Amino acid sequence: MEWVHLTMRAVHVLLGSFWVGTVLFAILYLDPAIREAGPDGGRVMGILLRRGYLRTILLVGAVVVLSGIYLLWAISGGFAEAFMGSRSGVLLSIGGLAGVLALLVGAHVSLPTARKLGEAARHAAESEGPPSQEDQDEMARLRRRLTRALRGAGLLLLVAILTMALGPHV
Repeated sequence: MEWVHLTMRAVHVLLGSFWVGTVLFAILYLDPAIREAGPDGGRVMGILLRRGYLRTILLVGAVVVLSGIYLLWAISGGFAEAFMGSRSGVLLSIGGLAGVLALLVGAHVSLPTARKLGEAARHAAESEGPPSQEDQDEMARLRRRLTRALRGAGLLLLVAILTMALGPHV
């Protein structure tokens, strides 16, 4: 059973690092670059969606959450009350909850918003002439919503990392 625990820990740490790194990259570099690129940024976003960028991040996040649940179960002795009520148990639970919330934000806010933004950008690109003011306003609203969701998920993932790092040592 030791190899299962070690494998799950490796999966959790490696994919968790990928998940957090990808979200932070998107917050710090990708989102600002897409906004700065104007209409071309919409095309880049469309390409990322077609290539499965957000689906991949969500799938990775789901594996991280599931492996984290397994690891918490394993180290807590089956979610034993004594461990779950300890400082370590509480911190690890907070981290796990933050990870679950980040995944839910990605699945229920970021992905649908990005899809709508891609559709709006496609519609604007297919119309003759420059995008209408209505199209521009809708794309700006969707970009703001996507940026807020991305930042919220990033903050939740930072909470998850900090609590996971500190939890076993308090």
